[in-house]
Amino acid sequence: MLPGNTYVRECPHCSGKFTQPTMASGNTFGAKFWPDGKIDAPMMPDYPAYVSCPYCKGTFWVEDTKVVKSIGYDEEREIPDLTLDSNQNPIPYKNPTRKIYLQGLDDLNISKENEVYLRSKLMQLFNDVNRDQKEQRPAIAAQIENWNRLLKILDPKDTQEKLLRVEIYREMGNFEEAKKVLAGELDEEYMDTMDILDKLIEARDSRVMCINPHDD
Repeated sequence: MLPGNTYVRECPHCSGKFTQPTMASGNTFGAKFWPDGKIDAPMMPDYPAYVSCPYCKGTFWVEDTKVVKSIGYDEEREIPDLTLDSNQNPIPYKNPTRKIYLQGLDDLNISKENEVYLRSKLMQLFNDVNRDQKEQRPAIAAQIENWNRLLKILDPKDTQEKLLRVEIYREMGNFEEAKKVLAGELDEEYMDTMDILDKLIEARDSRVMCINPHDD
């Protein structure tokens, strides 16, 4: 993994300064994969797109905030005409929680793309309690509501979103519908995942288990 610049950004709610790390390059060696889209890759960290301010607790999309300084991997440079208060000591944004994602979903003008992102990440958070556990806790009402909404808004023509629909039905225990959605042609790069999901469906296994389609 090669770190990229660290950006100092400004909260759109309170103007507090926070840091955002980036990555110049990474890889998935030693990574763990789950069919709900979660990846645990030591050499390629997942930087969230929607976070909370560490000062006022306001939430926002990182890309929508103003950059006030860029700190390079081996140098520091100021962005022209923007200065950072020397009395401030920027700290990292607050990583998203269920509450933070739900706050994002309260936006009445949210785009479909952003809603899919938030609900997909929310699904992963709900799944964390069951991830790689032999005994699975039953889904709570909010989790089921999130599943049902995702099934309505996911694009059946997009391969990744199609596979997520398969996974939702599988986790719900609706194996017949999961198999229907899985049928048809998929991009070759997803064949490993497709084969693993097919085997899990045939076994009527709804557990949230690591699948590791790539053992690099």
